[in-house]
Amino acid sequence: MNDITTIEGVGAPLPLPNLDTDQIMPKQFLRGIDKAGLDRGLLHDMRFDANGAPRADFVLNQPAWRDTRVLVAGPNFGCGSSRE
Repeated sequence: MNDITTIEGVGAPLPLPNLDTDQIMPKQFLRGIDKAGLDRGLLHDMRFDANGAPRADFVLNQPAWRDTRVLVAGPNFGCGSSRE
């Protein structure tokens, strides 16, 4: 594997502190070993309301950030969860 030396792209801001792995990828999206469809689970409960409709105010649902491939996260992103 090669070291990552440069990442290019527009970074979507998500300056929230202490987002744990349960928030980043809820358990209902981790039922199998296939990685297909994991994009639907990314930050799901923040991106969608209880009816599954996109929340217009969430950064990744806004037109400027919809196709971003870089997330500029807040402190302690990916911290522990109940799955550890």
